[in-house]
Formats: sequence, structure tokens, C-alpha cells
Amino acid sequence: MKLKCVGEQTVTHGLFGGLKRREKNKKYSIELRNTENNFSCNVEVMDQNKICTSLPKLKDPKNIEELKQLGIFASDICLNENLCLYENDPKEIHILLGADTAARLFTREIKNLSPDLIAMNTKLGWTVIGRSRITDNDSSSTLMSLLVNDVNISDLWRLDTLNINDPAENQSRKELEEAAKEHFERSVKRDNEGRYIVSLPWIHDHPPLPDGRKIAERRLNSCIKALERAEKLVDYDDVFQDWQKEGIIEEVDPMQEIKQGQHFLPHHPVLKENSTTKVRPVFDGSAKERNTPSINDCLEKGPNLVELIPSLMNRFRVGKYGVIADIKKAFLQIGLQERDRPYLRFLWKDRGREGNIKILQHKRVVFGISSSPFLLGATLELHLKNAPDHLKETAQQLMRSFYVDNCVFSVNTKKELARFISESQALLSTAKFELRGWEHSPTEDKIEERQEDRKVPVLGLLWNLPKDTMSLDMKGLMKEDKGPTTKRKILSTVHRIFDPIGFSCPVTLEPKCLLQECWKLGLSWDAELPLLITERFERWKMKFPKLNALQIPRCVREDFAEDSKLSIHVFCDASQSAYATCIFLRAESADNTSCQLIQARNRVAPLKKISIPRLELLSCTIGARLAKATISELGLEKIPIFYWSDSMNALYWIKRNENWATFVYNRVLEIRKLTNPEDWRHISGTLNPADLPSRGRGTCEISLVGGSKLAAKAYRRLACFRNYTRF
Repeated sequence: MKLKCVGEQTVTHGLFGGLKRREKNKKYSIELRNTENNFSCNVEVMDQNKICTSLPKLKDPKNIEELKQLGIFASDICLNENLCLYENDPKEIHILLGADTAARLFTREIKNLSPDLIAMNTKLGWTVIGRSRITDNDSSSTLMSLLVNDVNISDLWRLDTLNINDPAENQSRKELEEAAKEHFERSVKRDNEGRYIVSLPWIHDHPPLPDGRKIAERRLNSCIKALERAEKLVDYDDVFQDWQKEGIIEEVDPMQEIKQGQHFLPHHPVLKENSTTKVRPVFDGSAKERNTPSINDCLEKGPNLVELIPSLMNRFRVGKYGVIADIKKAFLQIGLQERDRPYLRFLWKDRGREGNIKILQHKRVVFGISSSPFLLGATLELHLKNAPDHLKETAQQLMRSFYVDNCVFSVNTKKELARFISESQALLSTAKFELRGWEHSPTEDKIEERQEDRKVPVLGLLWNLPKDTMSLDMKGLMKEDKGPTTKRKILSTVHRIFDPIGFSCPVTLEPKCLLQECWKLGLSWDAELPLLITERFERWKMKFPKLNALQIPRCVREDFAEDSKLSIHVFCDASQSAYATCIFLRAESADNTSCQLIQARNRVAPLKKISIPRLELLSCTIGARLAKATISELGLEKIPIFYWSDSMNALYWIKRNENWATFVYNRVLEIRKLTNPEDWRHISGTLNPADLPSRGRGTCEISLVGGSKLAAKAYRRLACFRNYTRF
């Protein structure tokens, strides 16, 4: 394997039966990496001619079928021996991990197999643990390592699980995030100008980082050719010259280059004709040669910022006036400590001329490095925590309004709007951050100045400023897409519909179900799909024009009177295809009653068939989770809340505190912790708006403002809640 020996160690082996054997072993450092190439770790191993006898593959058809139903395609079963690497026998064992290493790989995700096996997910893939009935040459197999050979279908819908996923899934990740924050707080400094100086958050014991110069040189030549074809070479060079004058980058002394560790980043131009900056450099922190790590592989990424989007959107919709802005060149306003700068070097030729290549390095945080959003967020948080007393209120608002460099918030009065804008600019300017590009909802005295149907992007959606409405950004999806229909094409299409609110989830359910059908058929990502699936997908795409025209109010209190009595209503429902929940804010006054959708989520039913009552209970579980997160984000903890389900079974389980079967007991326990069982009520299935996202809709029957028969029935049942967008 051509591994480099890092030392020797004498070890006493304590064997079964009390036998001991003492021998000297060589030590090697190896890198373990999962098949998806998004996790790696270094471990020290000792050599041994033969670790143990060969272990047979998993042969039990029942277990193999169970794994298939769970969406786990195992490479370490007797059907897939050709997928494994081996020297003489596919059953041989090459690496034996000790408990100290294995404990760091566990993710707490466990699936029970029959009769005595457990499938446990690890950061390297799935493993099966337990007593096996398979025997081979009088030796029994007690552990088999399994790898997922394809993407798990549940991983495709991470956005759909925001605020409804199991809290236990986040625990280990939060520990890593806290460690990254602690490192930041220990190492951050501030210079005489008030600029923050940070360190790169290196992963402990990360693999050796190569200098990457060869790939940087190859990509430099491609970059210059692309700029010459676009006639943007001078503009691109001007950016680097401006950066050098502003102290953002610096030239490296060639003698200094060879005296210390370094890493070169490839870069390429991004052309934006409609922007004030026509061309800008983008650096590739993920570039790497084969079998070597990239710099992004060696850095902590911090929290998953996408998870912040639903919370930010909720706060953006609660106030009468929405307001947005962004920080000018946000990453470039944060300095880097000198010891990290050599790892952010890059190559350039003045005006692209042939000759000596110039070496430059960054003095500021770089766009394209995976840890940069975390460093920006941590810097902003630290600065706002230390705000002066007279700006504390605005600082608290800003801490809850940033997504990377975008500020997204809402206020209730014009006076609050003016104060938020002025105080935010003053507060951030002391850290060299310039808030710019301010946009806000039309005020009564400036409505006529607004351009009709002017839209700006906000957290993946489009905000129509004059109408103060939100819609999907369907740009790129309206074009005709030729070529065969494949699983990859369906996934690519549906992932371009970004909807953190969830008002489009009745429509996007259908392609998710199609993907699940492809998964059951065992189709590869680029295989042409059966005609029936292709026709269903094409019919679904015909809804794009109506979906593109769909708009919802930006403000959830748009029609609410000042004296309105507010209440929250959470609806839950399930079908054989999916389970779903949606949350409405209801306002009742002396003259009017109205309702607005706050959030909606749906999930495709598991591959392994479970009963409808249990799916209904799952819908109640995600409803309780989503409501818990939403209520705290909107500051509505003190108003009444009602949970609605059309399943008598689920309501019976929730309201009675008994020792149910494990599946039911665990979910009921969580629901009762998050909600008051007395707040759960029954609603007829024909009146339940969660029926739409749980089943999907093939025809467009939009009724956002009431008027349909469904809304009329709902009025009589719930004193008029606004009908959910229907497809």
C-alpha cells in the first residue's frame, strides 16, 4: 500500500482465554474516507500479517430485503462482492478499528433488523452488529461492515426537514460547532483601526495539506484564456491591483515562499454584466489532486447556515415593514493572522503576460473557503454582543437578522424602520462593515415612487416590493430542457425550487415520490426512466407557469386589525405517499377574521411500509417540532395554540399517557413534551389544509383569499381560516 512508517511499538496482545503474546509492530498513519468524500479522519494503525480469519458476507435474504427497504444499499453482502477491494478473498479483513476510533465514528442512527442484528450508521457508512445465524467453517460472523453505494434518498430533502428533524441528530454536530466557536473566541483580535483579525479554524489532526501549486498553475492558464476570450483580462487584473492598494492581498517575496508551509488556491472569473462589478475572481478552496485533501477538507465549516433561513424568513414576515441590506465586500473586511496567510496564496501574471509568475497571498478572509461564512458570522456576533448600551436593542435585532452578509428583518412602524437603518449602519461601521443596498416595504408616503412589480431576491425567494408579496424564483426552470429524463434530471429540477416557507410543497411532492419509485426500481442516476415515470414528470413540469405566478403576502399580519385576537393553528395529515404539517396565524376582530400561512413541511413516507395511523402520528410529531421552533422565533409564546389532526388513532395516543409500543411511545413522548395534550383537537379530513401537502395536487386551484367551497366549510368549522394554496 506504500504507507510511510511513523514508528514502532511493542504491544502485549491479551487474547481470548487469558492468553498473552508480546510482539513489536510498525506504526502507520492512514486516512479513512467515506464513499461520498465528505468525511475523513486520520488514525494510527499497526501492521499485522493476518488480522483475523475471513468473515462471510451477509447472505440472509430477509436481512438483505430489510436493508433494501430501509434504503441502505450494502456493498458488503454476498451479492456485491465485486464491489469490494480485496487481495485474495472478498471475505478477508484489511483493517480492524479499535473502540477508541470506532466511538468517534458513531452517529447514533440505529435500525433494527431481524432477528438479532442492528444496522448502525457511522461517518464511514453503515455497519451491522449482532449475532448472525451464518456459519462458515465453524466460525461465526459477528460483525460486518457495510457501505452505502449510492445517495440515501432521505438525504435529498434536507431543506424539507428544517425545524422538524429529530433533535438527537444535531447533538454531535453542535459539539463540533461549539468547539469551533471556542477556538474563534480564543484567537480573534482587533487592530488599531477596529478591524477584526481571525485565525483559520483548522481541524485537529487534519491530513497533511499539499501546496497545490501544480493545479494552481494549470488553472491559471485556463483562467487567462477565458478572460482573453471574454475581453475581460484588464478588468480582472484591475481587481487584483485595487486589492493590493487596499491591503486585501500582498505580494510574496520569492525567498519567503520556500521557507514555510504554503498552499495555492486556483481562481477563475465570474462575469456579471448587470452588476457594478463586471468581473470578479472566485477562489476554489475545494481544488485538490487525487488522494490528497483540499484546504476545505482541513477546515471546520461551523454551523449549517441553511438551517437559519426558515427562522429568518419568519422574522422577515412578522412586521409591517420588511427591510433588507447587505454588507459590502463582507469577507474582505475581516483580517487574517499572519501565520495563516501562506495557506491562502495564489498565482497571477500582470495583464496575463508571459514571464515570471507573481505570487500573491490573502490578508483577508477569502470567498470560496468553506470556513469563511462561519468566520463572518462569528465576527458579527462578537461585535454585536459588545455593542454600546444605547445601541443594544438594535444589536439584538441584527443578531437575529443576518444570513452570511445579508441582513433580513422587519419592523412595525416607520419610526422603527428609520432607527433600525441608521443605528445598524453606525454600529457596524466601527468594525469596518458597510451596510448598503437598503430596500424596504413601501411606506404610505412613498408608494408612488416605487416601480411597478420591482422584485429583489430574499433568501432564495423573490420579493415584489410594490405589492409586498413573495414568490418563487423560477428563473432557469421555465426554459425547455431537452434530453432523456433521468433520476439525476428530476433531482436537479426539483432542487432548483427553493422554498423555505413551504407554500409550494403540495406541488414539489410529486417529483419526490417519482424519485422514490426510481429508487425502488434500482435505477441508476443517468439511466433513462420508464415511459410512465417520464410522462408523469413532464405533466408535472407543465405546472411551472402557474407556480411561477403564485404569490403570497410577505407580512403574515397583512389584514389584521389592531384589536385582533391572535391564535396559532397547526394542522397535521398523512397519506400513503407522505406526511405533512402546516401552521397558520389566525386573527379575529369584531369586523373580520383572517388567516395567513406561516410555515409548511412535508416528507415522503418511508420506503418501508408503515400503517396510516403511524404516518399520521409522524405528521403530528413534525407538527409539534415545527410549531415549537416557529412560535419562539415569532415571539408568540403567550397566544393560544391549537393542534388539529383528522386521525382519531393519533389523537387517542397523544391524549392518553400509556405504555404504548416502542414506535408509538417514543413519538407520543416527544409530542407531549413539546405540546399540551389538551391543545390537540379533531378536524374533518375534508377541512384539513394539511391534506394538500400530504397528497400533492395535480391541478391548479389557487385560493389564497378564500372563496372556494373548502374555505367556506373551513369558515363554519373554525370561524374562517384562510384556505391553503391549492394545487
